[in-house]
Amino acid sequence: MTLRVVKTIFWFLAGLGLTVILARILYGPGSVTYLTDILPWGLWKGGGVVALVALGGAGFTVAMFVFIFQWDRYQPLVRGAVLFGLLCYVSVAVGLTFDIGIWWRIVFPLWHWQFHSVLFEVAWCIMLYLVVLLVEFSHTVAERYEMERTLRILKRSTLVLVIAGISLSTLHQSSLGTLFLATPFRLHPLWHTDLLPVLFFVSAMGIGCLTISLVTLFVHRLYNAEPPMNAISGLARISAYLLAAYVVIRLTEILASGEGLLLVQNDWDTLNFWIEISLSALIPIAFLFRKAYRCSKTAVFWIALTATIGMALNRVNVAGLATTNLTQSFYFPAWTEWAVTLGILAAGGLVFFFAVEHFGLFQGLTKEHVVERYEPGQLDHTDWAALYFGGQRFGEVHLYSLVFVVGLALSLGLLPDDAIYGVSPETTVTFGARTVVAHKIPARGDEAGTQFLVGNGGEDGIHAAAEVHVLMVDGNRDGDYVLFDHDNHAATLAGEDDPDASCVLCHHMSKPFDEATQCYECHSDMYLTVDLFDHDLHARELGGNQGCAECHQDPSAPKIRENSTECVDCHEGMRQEGSRVQVTDPTMQYFAPGYMHVMHALCETCHEERQPTLPVPNENFARCTNCHQGLPSLRSDIWKSARMSIATYTTRSDSGGGGQQ
Repeated sequence: MTLRVVKTIFWFLAGLGLTVILARILYGPGSVTYLTDILPWGLWKGGGVVALVALGGAGFTVAMFVFIFQWDRYQPLVRGAVLFGLLCYVSVAVGLTFDIGIWWRIVFPLWHWQFHSVLFEVAWCIMLYLVVLLVEFSHTVAERYEMERTLRILKRSTLVLVIAGISLSTLHQSSLGTLFLATPFRLHPLWHTDLLPVLFFVSAMGIGCLTISLVTLFVHRLYNAEPPMNAISGLARISAYLLAAYVVIRLTEILASGEGLLLVQNDWDTLNFWIEISLSALIPIAFLFRKAYRCSKTAVFWIALTATIGMALNRVNVAGLATTNLTQSFYFPAWTEWAVTLGILAAGGLVFFFAVEHFGLFQGLTKEHVVERYEPGQLDHTDWAALYFGGQRFGEVHLYSLVFVVGLALSLGLLPDDAIYGVSPETTVTFGARTVVAHKIPARGDEAGTQFLVGNGGEDGIHAAAEVHVLMVDGNRDGDYVLFDHDNHAATLAGEDDPDASCVLCHHMSKPFDEATQCYECHSDMYLTVDLFDHDLHARELGGNQGCAECHQDPSAPKIRENSTECVDCHEGMRQEGSRVQVTDPTMQYFAPGYMHVMHALCETCHEERQPTLPVPNENFARCTNCHQGLPSLRSDIWKSARMSIATYTTRSDSGGGGQQ
């Protein structure tokens, strides 16, 4: 593959990703990703952030070998390693910017200090290390432009900068592993371990040595130059020891924690684990401990490529892929996610090529080698205006400009509707409550609450229970429900003499010709606010255009909601007097918030007010568990059985004394 072909591909990918990035900025990450609330970390976080941080370990690793250990053998690679680390971290910052919901808040950690957050520490370490890398690479820039005074200052501060870079890298490489310690119930046991900070740090050093070797070999091949194999073979040997330590630590921890049987199970996670560890460590170790392979350009290239892919897979697994089994979810990146990731990497690659050609990153890559790879008059750094308007035939600049524009256009044509017009929230239709029979045991003595027995089996206890009809509230029909004793609430809130007097406390609005309209009929979406006014229905009932004047009485005013007659002027019984629910925002008078929101707001506020007046103290009365009590889901196998165990499936309705809710 020639240099022109590689650059052409990179320019195309950069254009492809730029369009998607602009769409993401306009309409949010949901417009161009397949991420969900269950799996919020996808390709951008796993592949574009967590994996690149590991690969960027080449910068501090090689700098430590050269400036701290004084191993001059690796001097030919240090400039390239520093720039490669810088580009990796810049790509991480760019990718993270587009991954977070409100992208411009990427700078908030500068003044919003959250000392208890691991992400806060990671963010600050990355920002500071980026500054260190920029200053370190400025040494090369100052040398190129003969800035003698600046160069002298930078030389004096080199050791301090290298030590700062090593310290910051040690902190954030390990802290990135610490971040995933918070996911013990999401991450598969083969990946979740208390040693994740150690594993992340050791593997970053090991893969950093191989990644810079891979990049160096690739660049020298493109420019037809001889790579510094003495330095590359030395890094390969160090990497073999580091990766061996990584494997020993990881496998020992799995066996010591009692999870060894997971290594031989016949499932996807075990297969994924062995593929990952084979590519990232076992195969590279097997070859790198042999000198013949370490000294072979071809062998080191393919070994380094294998290890890089394997370690990237490890980071992707930890960041999300190894959570799909426990979360029972599925995710595959959208093409737009691939476009952004590859576009950012391609842009970084173009910057690296520019530095190779202008700043002398590698000793063996002289200006003569660069000139030889281009036809006369077609160098990238030739004046662009002269190339476009100077009468020259189709050249390098024309080619790269064309493929960049083609990438932009192709990406724009393939964008999904959400990325062009904005994301439309998914609707979740609600349903009314169902009436079911349950057995209710009143509280005994000083106990708080009542006990509901659900099911047909287990006669013990039924003799002491009253058979009652309760509402099974399952608004979105997902199988998870709350049992609501409607009759008991009506009697408790209004008194035994007139139970119906309490209806208006909750049923605050009624549809025309209806009384005590059920909640779901207005709050018809589980999460979204819906408009109660049906314009098409009113137009039909009022005779089409002839009926407009019924609501829009001023013919000179625009026919908009603000200039129409109030709904209560026609529907006098629409609002109920004395209700607990009062809409104070005039703009929300005829809008119904999401079903889940209003149910929680109504029940919680009422329980909070009544809790101090309970005859039997009950600290759980206003908490979530008072209603959400872990009853078996309607989708569980237990409901498919003809008989259920009352002893096993019971619920306590933690309310006031004497069974009163």
